[in-house]
Amino acid sequence: MTSGEHEADVQARVTDPARLRTLRASGLLEAGALPSLDRLSGLAARVLGAPTALVSLVDAAHQVFASGCGLPAPVAPGSRVGLSHSFCRYVVAADAPVLVSDARGDARLAGSPAVRDLGVVAYAGVPLRAADGTVLGAFCVVDHAPRRWTDDEVATLSDLAAAARSELALRCANGELRLAADRMRAVLDSAQDAFVSMDSDGRFTAWNAAAARLFGWGAAEAVGRTASELIIPERFRAAHEQGLARVRDTGQSPLPGQRLALTAVDRAGREFPVEMTLQVSLERDRPVFHAFLHDITARHAAARELDRERQRLEDERSFLRALLDSLDAGVAACDSDGRLALFNHRLREVHGADAQAVDAGNWSGTYALYAADARTPLAAEEIPLARAFAGEVVVGQEMVVRPPGAPPRRFLANGRPIDTADGRRLGAVVAMHDITGAHRAETLRRARHAVAQALSEAVRADEAGAAALAAVGTELGWVSGAYWQVAGGRALARVSGWSAFGAAPEAAPGDARLPGLVWWRAAEIWTGDLPRPPRAATDPPGGAIGLPVRSGDRVLGVLVFHTGADARPEDDVLAVLREVCAHVGRFVERRHAEDLTLALAAARRDFDRVVEQVNDYLWTVEIRPGGEVRSVYASPNGTGVFGAVLPTDTDMAAVLAERMHPGDRAAFAAFHATVARGASAEIECRVRGYDDVTRWVWTRAVPRREDGALFVDGICTNITERRQLAEQRERLLEREREQVRQLREVDRLKDELVAVVSHELRNPVTSIRGYAEMLLDDPELPATPRHFAEVIDRKSSHLHHLVEDLLTLARLDAGSIEIDPRPLSAARLIREAVQEQGPAAQAKNLTVAVATGRLSPVHGDPTRLRQVLDNLISNAVKYTPEGGTVRVVAADAEAGVVVTVTDTGIGIPADQYGQLFQRFFRARTAVAAGITGTGLGLAITKAVVEAHGGTIAAAPAPGGGTAFTVSLPAVGAPHAAV
Repeated sequence: MTSGEHEADVQARVTDPARLRTLRASGLLEAGALPSLDRLSGLAARVLGAPTALVSLVDAAHQVFASGCGLPAPVAPGSRVGLSHSFCRYVVAADAPVLVSDARGDARLAGSPAVRDLGVVAYAGVPLRAADGTVLGAFCVVDHAPRRWTDDEVATLSDLAAAARSELALRCANGELRLAADRMRAVLDSAQDAFVSMDSDGRFTAWNAAAARLFGWGAAEAVGRTASELIIPERFRAAHEQGLARVRDTGQSPLPGQRLALTAVDRAGREFPVEMTLQVSLERDRPVFHAFLHDITARHAAARELDRERQRLEDERSFLRALLDSLDAGVAACDSDGRLALFNHRLREVHGADAQAVDAGNWSGTYALYAADARTPLAAEEIPLARAFAGEVVVGQEMVVRPPGAPPRRFLANGRPIDTADGRRLGAVVAMHDITGAHRAETLRRARHAVAQALSEAVRADEAGAAALAAVGTELGWVSGAYWQVAGGRALARVSGWSAFGAAPEAAPGDARLPGLVWWRAAEIWTGDLPRPPRAATDPPGGAIGLPVRSGDRVLGVLVFHTGADARPEDDVLAVLREVCAHVGRFVERRHAEDLTLALAAARRDFDRVVEQVNDYLWTVEIRPGGEVRSVYASPNGTGVFGAVLPTDTDMAAVLAERMHPGDRAAFAAFHATVARGASAEIECRVRGYDDVTRWVWTRAVPRREDGALFVDGICTNITERRQLAEQRERLLEREREQVRQLREVDRLKDELVAVVSHELRNPVTSIRGYAEMLLDDPELPATPRHFAEVIDRKSSHLHHLVEDLLTLARLDAGSIEIDPRPLSAARLIREAVQEQGPAAQAKNLTVAVATGRLSPVHGDPTRLRQVLDNLISNAVKYTPEGGTVRVVAADAEAGVVVTVTDTGIGIPADQYGQLFQRFFRARTAVAAGITGTGLGLAITKAVVEAHGGTIAAAPAPGGGTAFTVSLPAVGAPHAAV
């Protein structure tokens, strides 16, 4: 760095704005010489043996000597010199000690005027810092001869600089305190409120100009005197002194920080109210009091005037409220912000609450305001009060209020804005006239008229019900309805419906509950009077009412209306509904009578047409008191039964008695006597026809009484062929029973033979296997005999299994097989069975997959269930070609455990699945493949599974092969206790 650059850097550091602000804020530049520092500069000169020592403050253009010792004339403490003579500015720039042994040989200082004019040769200076560390100047010593400064001398100089720094800090702090005190005094003297300070004895120590104006005592008069003497009324002085004593004793007061309203007295003796704010502090362990006071006489007067004005306004408000509450119409008003402000008594009754200060956007939801259709909520801009507040004059707007838990009310609303003469909007008011009664009367009148007109145009009962529902529901603004009709006196069916929203919805499963109760009780029912199940999402809103449609004491149907409201309909509405039900009942009864007449005529025609086509002989006779039987109705064709048409103009009983077979005349006489007593009877007898052919005739007669007369309805049927077939059937049945007896005997003998043969073969086979095993255990047995022994062992093993299967089946048939059930792990049995078949599967390169997971314990015999699993898994391995897959899957089911064994083997023909579990059955695929087997394994497996209360089924596996599914009961299942 060149000398010019170095000087520029020094000048920049010396003139740093932040440093200069700190220097000026300290007040040391204007303080002149500081005698308190002279002893430190003198001490530095003596200790370091230097002719000159000084404290230098460096500003932007000068250095000021705050203290000095041995300064050459004309320089003196407090004087200023230009920075051209300053070595100290290098200390400020370096922010570190600067040591110069000989300035004449220093490139920076050789040309300094201080060397020439003041004889400065050697220099040692250390930074003089402010409290925040800013360098204000230097503490330095000067010698007029060359000198090398030691480390001890520099350390001594630094310690003296630190002491000087403390002196400067104390002086700065003291200056700040004096400045703050002067500032506080000026503020208090200019304050509008009186300020006083008082010592622990109650004597004033401070008294500002406002206090002099307030109380009439000047500061010179007040300071030193007590508050009791000057400003406290005589009646309060004792309490004041007691309070001072308490504070002196305890050092605490409950009054600081509060605004206290007190009574004071001025110099003239005038008492007046003041407000005081008190602060208490401790000085030398004694309490000191500071208080601001101001006269509140004007405030008290204003408060009294305000109270009078408030009372006047309250009186006016009470008058206005009483006036509004006396009106029959509801009145509501909003304020200048458009917030609801007033309900009169009538509206409070309607809504069950007073007005809430809510915005117009929330009025409709808060107070359940609806359009004239009683279903559409009023938008905020459609509410009469909101329209009036917007500047409209509202006349005759119809609206509905539907408060919760109360019936809806209908109103005509008139409203207008409330404006001042100068055009300011103070709010708006609306008057609501209740027209519920008049509207309901008109609605009910229209409903009656609509129902009468609809019924006059209806043709069928369902049309009448639908017309009545639509007429009433539309006029009353309800949601939906349905007409349920009693069918045959035993069932209730929904025949028509209506909805305010379009097509009537289909009947849901629970919809018949209300009409069913109405039909059963024969009385109207409101759903609010019934225990209600939880509401479904599809249920109509609100409650429903059901009313019986009667004809006399008989219920013909039920009208159900969903009102959309939770309140029971009013009595006048119920009266109209009862009238509607009566009209519908009369219509239905009239239509029913007409329909019956038409149906009877049609039925008679249909009956005659049918009777003409049948071979049976239908008849109705009257048994007169004398026993004579006269025909009332007879089939037009009796040839198929009697060989010709029976005469109907004579006694019918006598005619039939003449043609009765001699062997059946007694039975016919008993039949006639039974019917004559009024009891039903039937008979099968032989009748000789008019064509001389004897036929078997079955006759049934049912008596009935009408108006005291005894009528008998009956039918005669030719059963000759049926009797012949019955006789043939009896002969065939007897022959079949004999064959069954013979087959059972053969089956018994077969079972005995199997049991005997099996038992007789078991011991020899066991011996043969034993001897074969002994031969095979001989290591010296030649190859050919060994081969023969292996064949013997293999064939005897097969024969042994066959014998065991036959014995097992015999035991199952005899019911002597033992099942020892216990809780056991199906998963463990499956793993053991799969492991047992592992070598056979590996020999055919089969993949055996097992998936069991966590299974519930099953209740079974482990030996028998292992036999089941062994049979199924060994079959899967046996009938699956090389490289195939066998899969065993087990999982918990609703009542137990289900095990499925699936293979990719040769499969079973679809037509043979039904025979799969029969004894000795083998599928065509197994026979064709040349795979040996006995056909007993699956029969035994099925018997064991069913003995455990389980089931087994077989089905084709997806992708080929067969899947066997076994279901076993879990522990605790109904069938687990085998």
